[in-house]
Amino acid sequence: MKQYCLAIVASLILLSGVAFGQGGGQLTIAIRNADYDTLDPHVSAFTQSAYIFQNIFDRLIYLNSEGEYEPWLATSWTSNADATSWVLVLRDDVTFQDGTAFDAAAVKFNLNRMTNPTTQSKQAGPLMGPYSGSEVIDAHTLKVDFSEPNVLFPFSLSNPFMGMVSPTAVEAYGDRFTDHLVGSGPFKFVSEIRGNEIVLARNDEYSWAPASFHTGPAYLERVVFRFVTEDVTRMATLETGESQIVDEIPPTQVQRMQADPRFEVLGASKVGIARSLFFNTVLAPTNDLRVRQAISYAIDRSALDQAVFRGVYPMATQILTPGVRYYDTSLDNTYPFDPDKARSLLEEAGWTVVNQDGYRVKDGRVLSLYHATFEGFVAEAPAEIIQAQLKDVGVRFDVNVMSGTAMMDGIAAKDSSINTALVGTYSPDPGLILSRFFSSSGLGTVNYTHFATPELDALLNEGLSTTDDSRRAAIYHQISQILMDNAVAVPLYANVSIFATVSSIEGFKFDPFAHPQLFDIRYK
Repeated sequence: MKQYCLAIVASLILLSGVAFGQGGGQLTIAIRNADYDTLDPHVSAFTQSAYIFQNIFDRLIYLNSEGEYEPWLATSWTSNADATSWVLVLRDDVTFQDGTAFDAAAVKFNLNRMTNPTTQSKQAGPLMGPYSGSEVIDAHTLKVDFSEPNVLFPFSLSNPFMGMVSPTAVEAYGDRFTDHLVGSGPFKFVSEIRGNEIVLARNDEYSWAPASFHTGPAYLERVVFRFVTEDVTRMATLETGESQIVDEIPPTQVQRMQADPRFEVLGASKVGIARSLFFNTVLAPTNDLRVRQAISYAIDRSALDQAVFRGVYPMATQILTPGVRYYDTSLDNTYPFDPDKARSLLEEAGWTVVNQDGYRVKDGRVLSLYHATFEGFVAEAPAEIIQAQLKDVGVRFDVNVMSGTAMMDGIAAKDSSINTALVGTYSPDPGLILSRFFSSSGLGTVNYTHFATPELDALLNEGLSTTDDSRRAAIYHQISQILMDNAVAVPLYANVSIFATVSSIEGFKFDPFAHPQLFDIRYK
């Protein structure tokens, strides 16, 4: 696990030390993205949901900042020789916030809920892989079985979407569980005003944090997440004292905030699949490999960096970002900026006529792409620059801003009319995220490129089942090569968690998923 490295943006490493001051009180966090789906971890697909619900729901295993597993609700996990069966030994001193005992039966309930089709899980269910069932051995021992080897099961269990929910609360509230969220975590759910704020209160009985954290309950008594979508307004809440932490600092504001002694700027790269233009590979004209390759050559990432990202968000040149396990540097220069090459490929594809507006035409049809993106500077500004770059080679790029849910549902649909969408996801290990996005099983749901082949399916499955690390490395190098050769996406940038805090905050840190950790924070 030492190979799971977290690529921290060097200019943003201002992480607080471990010498804590006194105080609890209320902490207010201003968050940009109010476009989340649900706070139910087994249903949600959104990172911004995980920021919040990971404080309510504990996991069985914790992945620390060194990429090492730590016991959490599970004290040990062992597998048989081929990783088709795992035995989990659980803590015997944990209770859910409603008084329900945490035991093997509760974990079995959770695993079954994640994988039940009626849950419609976007993250937790797929993370369970080829799950076939669980058997309670005794009150605090559970045997978990898979129909195929699942070497990444411990890694899956460390993911924030694998939080343990109270079976009692789920059964009592049913579809209304999202209004009565109950976990075993350090904070209790108090209230949610959709699009406005979410309030959590300290769980005073909490005493089972992983070893990376302090013992006992959280220091903070209350946490309020306020949704402030407009960048200037969100920044103003920090400067006026309405909030003590803000997320998604615009790259243009980072240097100014770093220079102000009242604040600290903290950043962590979200390693995984780069924020990319995902092509719909079955919809014309992006069903033509030459068109996809041409667009890949036509985009100038250095111009994006200078105009939008200012060196804060690292540019990406392949599907995976640096810092992910098995990253293959040999693929970094697959599609350098080369507009002449782009024009040549478009000519070869039959787009030879240029109309009076400067766009290419074939058989009376303009070479036009319908692009979907979400609100925000780091999504909309790059789209506008790419729009101009593609026009330079004769491609019309129609930018459509919509909610994240509408974008992902739209590009994934089997009858999608979207040619490209801005998509990315995060994980220190590539196995689960590549399988989720590029396997044939994800067609119509989370395979946003609609690209799937038997060869790729076989490699993705082998990558999740082999216990040989050198073989896994070879597999993921081959998968990355296939994805780049087929130009299924144009990698743009590695997303970064950029937060600013008031300087009196102590104990703020990130996990390897670049999620902020609130448990150790002191503020008064």
